Parts: sequence; C-alpha cells; structure tokens
Amino acid sequence: MPINKLINDNCKNRVKAVLLLDIKTEALLVFARTALERYFAQIDEAKFIATVGTDNDTIYVYDTLRQLLVNLQESVVNVDYFIKLVQESKRSLQLRELAKYEDPLINYYDLMAETVAVYYKNKPAYLPEFLVICVLSHWILEEEKSTNLYPYLKDIDFLELISKFEDNRKHFEKNEECTINEIYEISSIVVEKLKNYKYKANKTRVSKTRKKK
Repeated sequence: MPINKLINDNCKNRVKAVLLLDIKTEALLVFARTALERYFAQIDEAKFIATVGTDNDTIYVYDTLRQLLVNLQESVVNVDYFIKLVQESKRSLQLRELAKYEDPLINYYDLMAETVAVYYKNKPAYLPEFLVICVLSHWILEEEKSTNLYPYLKDIDFLELISKFEDNRKHFEKNEECTINEIYEISSIVVEKLKNYKYKANKTRVSKTRKKK
C-alpha cells in the first residue's frame, strides 16, 4: 500500500509534529480522536442522547465535542492508522521505515491507552467524553503546552466545558461513587505519565497496539 494512501485514508490534512514534545501533544490528540470516534459511534448506533444539565448545556457540550472531532479527523490520525501501518509494514520496506518514524507517536499513544486500561481493569469506564476534556484541559492549560500546530484548540473553552459536568455532579454518580472525581484522577495520571515519559528508540520493542492485533 502506498504511504500517501495509507495516511490519506485515515486523515486527509494531517499536521505531523516533529519535535518530541510536540509529538506528545499529537499523541494526546490521537488519543482524543480515537476516544471521541468510538464514543459517538456507540451512542449514535444506540440512538442514545447524552445529556449534561439543561438542554442548552447539553447542546453546548456535545456540539463543541463533535466539532472538535471533525477538526481532529482533519489533522491527526487515529489508532486504526497505527494498526494498519504495522500490518502493512510486514510486506513493505517503505512502510517499515514509516513505522520506525511513527514509533514515538505510537509509543506515547500506547502509554496513555495502557494507563487507562489498567485503571479500569476491574471496573466499568464512564464518560469518555469528559476524560477527553480533562486530559486536554490539563495538558494545554495546566501544563501550558503549545497548541500552535493545532490552532482550533484555542477556540475551545475547556474550563466552561468542565463546569457543565461539575455543576451536574449528582447526575454522574454511579454506585454511590462520583464519576467526575474518578475521571479527574485518571486524567491527571495519564498526563503525568505522558509528561514524564522519556522516549528511547528500541529496535526490539513491540507496542501494545501491535500486540492487540
């Protein structure tokens, strides 16, 4: 499979980061795109209407997230690209070279995906859309990471989105536990792990993404 087709089939106007710090931001956006795609596909298929507080609050939150997803689909790949790349690289030297180039991005994504999987190993996960909001807010606002490569992120009021969920905490309690607090916790863990992780090229490394398929 030609490289351009592999990428264009997944993301037509990809913005590829070069510096490792920017690749961490890109990986976080890959994580966000993948989570939002799966979430909206599931609720749309089930014809489920997600709500947060008032009708106006609900429209604001989910219209913002759907537009964010459109922007992410235009500018970053998702995990399906990684899986396809690894599969196709077994038959193409050119794609093997591309896989090596993408390894930091895959590595960072694997780190976040595995962190979330371990956290929810023995309990169900709720509110993936709020997790996306929290990790992006933490990374961009609290860690003050640059969004210059992805300017549409500057148009999102993450604190306002968070406030809609905060104001309706009772609505998101599960089995007498506050889901909102739980997601704050896991989002903080994900961001701290991503921030502190030092990428080192490893020729023998097999990513979690690769193992799954």
